[in-house]
Amino acid sequence: MSARNKASSTEVAAVLAYLQNRLPAYPFDAKIDQDFVEELIEDFGGVNVLEEIKNFRWFNDSKPVSNLRSVRLALRRWIANSKKRRAS
Repeated sequence: MSARNKASSTEVAAVLAYLQNRLPAYPFDAKIDQDFVEELIEDFGGVNVLEEIKNFRWFNDSKPVSNLRSVRLALRRWIANSKKRRAS
């Protein structure tokens, strides 16, 4: 396994742990979220996905995300908008 793959698997594991343990009321599903996080990291290279998820949590004052219709879509949009803001 290359150093890049190790870093990616470490990053994926860190994001998964945060989603499962730190994002209030997040509907964690190991299978779905493994694919979701890998795709986020792949699609938004150059963006620190874990840091953006933390920003999302605290922007929403750490309120449970259960009031969102699709938490994963909300996170994806947050990260996509973050990448746009950085490019500006």
